[in-house]
Amino acid sequence: MPTFYRWIRVLLDLRATRGKQFLWTVLLAVVFVYILQRAPIRTTNGVDISWAEREKCPACVGDTCELLHRGNFVKAESDRYLKKGIVSTGMVGGIMVVAKTLNKEQAWQRYEKFICRSSPRPQVCNASSFILETVLVTDAALTLTWLREAWRITQEQKTALSHCGSARFVQELKQLYIENGSRSATKLRRAYLSTSLHLNEESVLLRYFTTKSTTPWPFPKFYGACGRVIVVEHAGRTLDAFLDSPWNVRADIAVQLLQLVDTLRERDPDWILLLTDISFENFAVDSRGQLRLIDFDDVMVFDRRTAVGSHQEKVICNEECYMDWQKKITSDQDHCKDFHRYTQMMYASICARLLSNLLEHPDRHDWGDEGDFKVKEEIPGKGLLHDPPVDIRGPLEGALGQCVEETHPGGRLDAVLTLKQTLEMTHGIKDML
Repeated sequence: MPTFYRWIRVLLDLRATRGKQFLWTVLLAVVFVYILQRAPIRTTNGVDISWAEREKCPACVGDTCELLHRGNFVKAESDRYLKKGIVSTGMVGGIMVVAKTLNKEQAWQRYEKFICRSSPRPQVCNASSFILETVLVTDAALTLTWLREAWRITQEQKTALSHCGSARFVQELKQLYIENGSRSATKLRRAYLSTSLHLNEESVLLRYFTTKSTTPWPFPKFYGACGRVIVVEHAGRTLDAFLDSPWNVRADIAVQLLQLVDTLRERDPDWILLLTDISFENFAVDSRGQLRLIDFDDVMVFDRRTAVGSHQEKVICNEECYMDWQKKITSDQDHCKDFHRYTQMMYASICARLLSNLLEHPDRHDWGDEGDFKVKEEIPGKGLLHDPPVDIRGPLEGALGQCVEETHPGGRLDAVLTLKQTLEMTHGIKDML
């Protein structure tokens, strides 16, 4: 008999009143539960995954922890500071994957406080179990109206999804997460969805666009979630690692960046995605040279059915115009319907911040920044298209300039076409779309 249980029996066999026996039983039960909760979660092969905080479920983003067991995730820290923190790396089905934690501890603490305040028993609240007794697992909490205001629960400023969300997209997410099943299972899935929408939008977007959508999006595959981390395909090295690569490598990446925007704007029959934050660390290139988007904090999802106007409408819009629209949609959702006019500004952001020779055009470093509202990152001193071949330098510079700031209606889209054709000719790459 284990030592712990022998002690229980000895204590209960002591000559004592029935009341004392009852108190001893309660005390030992509390100690036993505490020990179980504090013990690290391990597999039979000794792999410690306690850093995933599985015990916090269902106030978490998922409970498919066999992924961490199978992938042999043994490292629980990052090599360097990352905005999207990699917790650990592993292998699933022969493919390298990463477990990522995507929000600050303070945000999770605010979420737990909200759960406790919403609980009918706040004095004895345990957020990991009491979430099932709160509004977060009801239909009301998974409506567009509620979600547009609920960002305040965990965030200090509005999230991308809360700006211009679509009721149809929310319904799609509910169908993805909340399938037919028992009542208790449905409540658990609602808890995972609510938690993900509040604290881990990347898990929601990746799960939907890489598992349910039929469009081949240039995103890393979503494998699942365990506790408060998600498991996604390792997408490779970020763009800053390629700034000193040979010209043909950099030109190929540049074309893929422009084609990525083509995909976000044109390929899906239901949704248009808009990136409002463009930086070198938001994209990665794998060992096969394939580019993918890896940061989804500032991805807005627009429903094509809600659009007014046409994406073919040729009206001049540059940085000031674009930033003015972004400010308007933070307070008035009616401006979201005009999104077609602004999706091409993703080309401008990429041309300014990633492709241009920033040593010659330092003013483009901060193109599209919102001043004090964004955390300034250390931007490389040069862009991907620095030091081009002499024979294309003039046309390339002209097209980049028109891409950043068009001077006539339709000038930016014409410049993007010129850029792709010019870059493809320099090293013979073919259109991949």
